[in-house]
Amino acid sequence: MMGKGIILLAALTFATPVFAQTATPDLDRRIARQEARIERGVRNGSLTRSEAARLRRDEARLKQQRARAKADGVVTRKERAALQREADRMDRRIAVEKHDTQVR
Repeated sequence: MMGKGIILLAALTFATPVFAQTATPDLDRRIARQEARIERGVRNGSLTRSEAARLRRDEARLKQQRARAKADGVVTRKERAALQREADRMDRRIAVEKHDTQVR
């Protein structure tokens, strides 16, 4: 009986860091903020329909990359850095499109 408890405790101890490594809460919040920026741009007219559609496709691609990174159960530092770089690019693209001279 005692041996099973120790094995279970050891399994939980070693499994916990793996679960923590799959979480990307900062990136998840960032994606949500970017989606809100796109929606605000559409509502206030600073983004055209085609600009918004392109940005939404880029956003979907970022979500796919995040899903692929999480698929094996661990988001490595390298994967996390690549996701953050892509989110940085998205931020810049949204800003450029919202502040260009095209309006709805």
